[in-house]
Amino acid sequence: MPTVHKFTLVEALSGLPGATIPLQKRVKVEFQDDNGAKYTLAVEGRVSREKVLRILDLMELVEGNAGMKAPEADSSTSFGRVMKIIEEAYAGKEFSSADIARDYEEQQGEHIGLSTVSTYLSRLSERGVLKRQKFGNSWVYRTIYLQADQLPSR
Repeated sequence: MPTVHKFTLVEALSGLPGATIPLQKRVKVEFQDDNGAKYTLAVEGRVSREKVLRILDLMELVEGNAGMKAPEADSSTSFGRVMKIIEEAYAGKEFSSADIARDYEEQQGEHIGLSTVSTYLSRLSERGVLKRQKFGNSWVYRTIYLQADQLPSR
């Protein structure tokens, strides 16, 4: 009998020659937050890479990043103006440094270097304010903090 990786032969069950169905996948993540509470997340069935990444995002929120607030947007600095663009135009959306640089130049009427915007976004990612993911040759960012009214009550 031939070996089929990650598939179960259905031929014996259904009588259909050569029929196969994918095996059910199971992902279980266990972690502990800063207060010592233990969490277990389990997903069973069709588990995609995207679903696993969402579980990991949820894990980060529960572990303590959820209470983190974005730095205040001080419109007297270029960093503050970049923060304001992110808050107003990209809350809950994905964006790149080129998107921010374009919007900055449109709103402010002055040039900002793409490397400057990339540095700001990279630092915000390191601080846990933005989540970044490699997409081809560039990075895609999104906000990961929640507003106070979006936090679950304990």
